[in-house]
Amino acid sequence: MRSKKRDSSNATPKPTPSTVCYCNGQRELGTLELNCQGCKKWFHSRCLKDLTEFYGLPFMVCYVFNCQDCSSDKKESWTPKQANFSHMCVMAIANMTFNYFEKISPDVVKLSQEQTKYFNIEKEVIPFFEENWESLTSQTRRKTNSWHASLQQILTNDTYVFTQKPDNKNEVALKERNLLEIGPMLDAIKQLGRRPAASQPVASLETESKVEDDGPKTRGASKRKNVENTTLTSIKKTKSVVDFSSVEVEGIDGLVDFPFNREGYRYYQVEKDAAVDNRDLFDKEGVGDSKPIPSHVYRIKLPTTVTLSPNDRAHQLRLESDKLTITGFEGYAVARATHSVSHGKWYYEVEFYRQSKETSSSPEAHVRIGWAQAYSVLQACLGYTKFSYSWRSHKGTIFHEAKGKHYMNDGGFKEGDILGCLIDLPELDEIPRQEFSQFLPPSYKELPLVNFKNHFFYEEKEEVTEELKKLNPLKGSKIEFFKNGKPCGTAFADINAGFYYPAVSLYYQATLRCNFGPKFKYSPPAGVKPMSARAEEIAVEQAMSDLIFLVEHKEMIDQVTAEFFA
Repeated sequence: MRSKKRDSSNATPKPTPSTVCYCNGQRELGTLELNCQGCKKWFHSRCLKDLTEFYGLPFMVCYVFNCQDCSSDKKESWTPKQANFSHMCVMAIANMTFNYFEKISPDVVKLSQEQTKYFNIEKEVIPFFEENWESLTSQTRRKTNSWHASLQQILTNDTYVFTQKPDNKNEVALKERNLLEIGPMLDAIKQLGRRPAASQPVASLETESKVEDDGPKTRGASKRKNVENTTLTSIKKTKSVVDFSSVEVEGIDGLVDFPFNREGYRYYQVEKDAAVDNRDLFDKEGVGDSKPIPSHVYRIKLPTTVTLSPNDRAHQLRLESDKLTITGFEGYAVARATHSVSHGKWYYEVEFYRQSKETSSSPEAHVRIGWAQAYSVLQACLGYTKFSYSWRSHKGTIFHEAKGKHYMNDGGFKEGDILGCLIDLPELDEIPRQEFSQFLPPSYKELPLVNFKNHFFYEEKEEVTEELKKLNPLKGSKIEFFKNGKPCGTAFADINAGFYYPAVSLYYQATLRCNFGPKFKYSPPAGVKPMSARAEEIAVEQAMSDLIFLVEHKEMIDQVTAEFFA
């Protein structure tokens, strides 16, 4: 049963906290403040100690922040989340409300609690979006005005967050009058980011709720349709041109549509596992028609060459047919490679093809290159969280967890430069036997199996908070960068353990081309492998991981198989 929510417009206003932040000061509405998810205290952006280049808009609601006292490593952590239109509306109207009452009285909090200020959607809210789009979200600015209708619908339907003027439905206000409450911890705002129930896993793909057609009546068609029916939701979704990427895949005729990885969810293409007995019987016509195919029958389908990933990238980036050249257009967006590393010394090159200059409509483009784990956000810049490390072209600054540090003295790098990226991790023979399994890739066989446009994928729900708790420095590891063949020195030492992908992020109109080897413009140091060699190596490791899963879960697999064929 859904609990009854408090109508904050009629509730007694909460008192302003007497002390906040490291400085033991007071709230400063209208400035950028962060709400710690641990101690629930608010912190002034000017008082942050580790996030030195932090910026944003007042009343932000899409992030997870931990202060130094609440962070396991005693360093501030910041994990951004992509704001949808509902979040954007909250931030926009909160800022508009503050700006309105600030012109009337210095006591904005008291005045806003006593009065409700409504704003006209067409004349005030939409213009605010137009002016502040990049400060409200990392989503690409819309090129048409079709989003105006979406905004209207959200502001009129999300009645637990917004309220309409009784005599004019086109004027809206925040239901929560107390501006001190606007932040990621407010219950009404938490509702905005909630996803459909776990039994409806493919909602994040934003596909239409109705299957477009039943497909050809081939062997196993009913089974494939059954899986699709169990994963597609009854929630009506608007089909989007950026839900998937169509690419050629070795061994498959025609193009394969890859669902883009999104905030909180990742997708891996799969194929039948040759090590599973009776694997071809699971989709035989007439067998287990009412039952979904068990996930263990499949395994990850790994590309045989290392490229930039067709779906593990921000959707607004343009990936060329060579899968090595990528172009950005607006705000920061990240792309990762297809293969990761967890041990050994690895290297790849990046050629900075094109860098647009500052114009009246856009700033000068710049890029970041480096290494990122799977849990680093795509709609941001590389080096923004604990899961990635980067080197920025502008001023040559290095970044980790949004903290920038001086790295080189010659002003960074620019169009025409060839950059080298080296990661140095412990070798397998240096790893204790009891820890060996931690350096094998996951099997993924326990993940839900979903059907997207007639191809199967594993769907993984990202538990970022849990993964943050697992991060530990890997002693002796390091990341080093090179510029036109010359070493720039160690950029990061004792980096967090985990699986790292070559990664780049682009800001506005820039183009990069990645070279994963085996031939490079400038050779890496002796003993360092080209990333191209990782494709064959990880195939062996993935097979080992899958076999270990099948052995360790044999009893469960036998039971599932018996039930399927019963």
